[in-house]
Amino acid sequence: MVSSTAVLIPALLALCTGQLIIPPRPLGFVYMNGSSNSPIHLDVHMGPLCPDSAGAFPVLLQVAQHYGPATLKLTLHMFPLPYHRQSYFTAIGAEVVKAQRGIAQTFNYISAIYNDLENLGNAKTYLMNANDVNKMLTEIATSSAGVNPVQFAMGLNDFAMETNTRTAWKYSASRGVASTPTFFLNDVTVEADPGWTLSEWQQVIDPLLKQGDFRSTNGTCPSGEISCEYLPGKFQCCLKGENCIPNVGCRCFRGNNC
Repeated sequence: MVSSTAVLIPALLALCTGQLIIPPRPLGFVYMNGSSNSPIHLDVHMGPLCPDSAGAFPVLLQVAQHYGPATLKLTLHMFPLPYHRQSYFTAIGAEVVKAQRGIAQTFNYISAIYNDLENLGNAKTYLMNANDVNKMLTEIATSSAGVNPVQFAMGLNDFAMETNTRTAWKYSASRGVASTPTFFLNDVTVEADPGWTLSEWQQVIDPLLKQGDFRSTNGTCPSGEISCEYLPGKFQCCLKGENCIPNVGCRCFRGNNC
């Protein structure tokens, strides 16, 4: 006779390893109506209460503004880290603002959150319950994004908003995201530093917009070799026939006689 435990365990495993929810539309918060047809897609997985994400946020907006929505599509994905205890509720708040006030106000909300990290941090919220935290988030969303406080508070407990937040988190996890911020440029991870400036981002993005080989005159290489700054501050010396590939380094392709 088969025990109930033998039946139950496979059933639970099936529930835990089932198909991820397929969202009705692409996930993330797109800045300035960035075009899906833009040649550069910059996707950044951000911790809602992560100091490194907060530090990177203003420059990411500068990058998007510099290139414009027809050239670069900036999409932020909220990836709440469990050791920032209130980050999950904060991420739900972003979904609520998006649903109630639109994407532009969502970025105002995110900006306000990053400017108030200390009050939402573990030390300040250690003795707070969920209602206390939700009250804080409601006050921030009301002042920064102009939400109706009653409707926003209801949205924080809305099943659809929580489902959106879970789906976004699982999507980030499925892409191998384990820390924040994590950067993807045209769907490929970039070893970017959260402290990069606009000019450092330009060093990576501009070559992608140009035709032909990318070569850098920075750095010192032996005679006959080409200096390749494939990421800001990272150099390789390309041998004869090798090409300098942004985000990769020196590579030899078939037919280059290298």
